[in-house]
Amino acid sequence: MDALADVIKLLRPATVLLGSMAATGRWGVRVPEQPGPTFYFVTQGRCWFRTSDVEPVELQEGSYVLSAKPLSDSFLSEPNGRTELSDDAFKARHTVDGEIRIGDEGTGPMTRVLGGLIQCDPANADLLIGLLPRLVHVPAAEKTAMRLRALVSIILEEAADSRPGRDAVLCRLIEVMLIETLRREAAWAPHAGLLGGLADPQLAQALGHIHADVARGWTVGELARRVGMSRSVFARRFSEAVGVAPVEYLLSWRMALAKDVLLRGRGTLDEIAEAVGYKSASAFSTAFSHRVGCPPSEYASSLQAGRG
Repeated sequence: MDALADVIKLLRPATVLLGSMAATGRWGVRVPEQPGPTFYFVTQGRCWFRTSDVEPVELQEGSYVLSAKPLSDSFLSEPNGRTELSDDAFKARHTVDGEIRIGDEGTGPMTRVLGGLIQCDPANADLLIGLLPRLVHVPAAEKTAMRLRALVSIILEEAADSRPGRDAVLCRLIEVMLIETLRREAAWAPHAGLLGGLADPQLAQALGHIHADVARGWTVGELARRVGMSRSVFARRFSEAVGVAPVEYLLSWRMALAKDVLLRGRGTLDEIAEAVGYKSASAFSTAFSHRVGCPPSEYASSLQAGRG
């Protein structure tokens, strides 16, 4: 089982295209705050991307950025430029063919940036935030950026159409985009969490075992033997890389799966308990209440009430 694909599939990511921005001359704009991770793609020209806790990054045509917490994302014509537009002023800016125009029209080369909001299933939306580094920048020259550019192009085409199966296709395309981005991050730099585990071949194998049989009563010793490591070394490396102990990861993943099933109203408590490794509905209910904060029977209604 591929743990990364498993998590992305559970999240059921979808996208809301935020639109395109075209800028010329000297300019600076802060993107309105978004409720979830946001991707940006420079389709023409060059600019700088800046946020409150990351050094300015230069972007060129073909560059891709994924911002995990878009609270103060800014695009500028120069790294130390001023942000002149933000929030309501940005939204109210005049558009041409649905494209927001900023800067001094007709002054210098044009830069275009496309933005899209990624929305995940509410039951486990926090899993994506836990997966993502604060900022992912894929330079235009990278092979991954070229693949992402092709995906974004298909996403735009599909979003503009109304053919049967449109939503399902968009969901699959966003899944592929996230997997492309995250597996690139796992290969390029150390990260805590699932990406940290996937960067280590032996730990990735252990994660695969957990995901392939989540109902199994996995022990640290058994997982260590499966990947050819001593129990103590495996436990230490797993905790350091993933951020939690192996059994804690197993229990968290069980709860993520259970929340997903409960939100959809599929299966009895006995069936759900058996599927995620508990011997009885009462044992499952006790574990669920302890970790989630409410009984399984109340989970879906409490989530819907919270969203309302």
